[in-house]
Amino acid sequence: MSRRAFATALPVAAAFFLALGSTNTRAASPADPALVLLRASLGAPKVVSYVGQLETVRFSSSRATATIVRVEHRAPSLTRRWYLAPESLYGDYTITRGIATYDFDIKNSRVTISHNPALDEQISSAGNFDRVLANYRAVLGGNDIIAGRATRSVVLINKYTGERAIRVWIDERTHLVLKKEEYHGNGAVASQMRFEGVRYTNAIPDGVFSTDPPSGYAQIAGHDFKMPSTDVGRVIQEAGFAPASPKDLPQGFSLVGGSVATTNGVKTIHLVYSDGLRTISLFENATGAAADFGALRPKTLRFENHDAEYVEDGPTTLLTWREHGVYFALVGDLLRNELVDIAKSVVP
Repeated sequence: MSRRAFATALPVAAAFFLALGSTNTRAASPADPALVLLRASLGAPKVVSYVGQLETVRFSSSRATATIVRVEHRAPSLTRRWYLAPESLYGDYTITRGIATYDFDIKNSRVTISHNPALDEQISSAGNFDRVLANYRAVLGGNDIIAGRATRSVVLINKYTGERAIRVWIDERTHLVLKKEEYHGNGAVASQMRFEGVRYTNAIPDGVFSTDPPSGYAQIAGHDFKMPSTDVGRVIQEAGFAPASPKDLPQGFSLVGGSVATTNGVKTIHLVYSDGLRTISLFENATGAAADFGALRPKTLRFENHDAEYVEDGPTTLLTWREHGVYFALVGDLLRNELVDIAKSVVP
């Protein structure tokens, strides 16, 4: 688990849902120009190599957090991200080679190595596309110049609420996404990603992607994530206890998979709900292990006589509470009050 991650559960929740496709949705016409552009953008990182500077700002209810990274990407699956801001991360960098990520912490002279099968974006994004189309409407937006490149924007609108969920600006020639905005359910911007400069080139030296640690660095085993199984019955049997499920989910969400993991002797079941674009992850364990917020400082709230804790980071909220001896953690790209409403419907 990287220091840069929002919470212990977040990389699982944010990445796993992408690999779960849908077989019960009807594909829209391939002639739809918005869908043609979106499909092209999904595969762009697998064929386009580039160097650029990427700025990301994540908005929560009380603050905004910004990062600036220099990105060097050589298709199909080599990426180096070097942190320029904030000051606490300056000089740190990550190397991604396929499903493996090497997180170099220069201040503490260590490298953490983790593996995540969902990093295979070409498979995961394409497989999830039909689920997105079942719940969202793609609409072409206007033209704009981003990082000196001509782009065309596409907006994804929730079919049930009519609200914008995401808007992406796609390079008209390379189809790389050069800007992305995510929106809360109330229409406010939750996060923004934007390239301030980009140069397309294949001439990136092999040494840029070297994972050899500098002399004196400690190597730490990070988390090896598993792909969730669509056989939820088998997952429940493996967990050894019957998990609770939310009775009230936003429209379009459904259970798409689950997994069981054991950390420090604690067996936790992870259920994933998705509408294709957003995810809700429910973690449960019956052995009394509370959530680990890492360096983040949780705030407290109360609902239905439960004392709960939560943290927010841009579009993502983590909410934890205990009920009938079971510890629960909900993670989702939703507002806090939306997660609380879902938590109220989780009854052991």
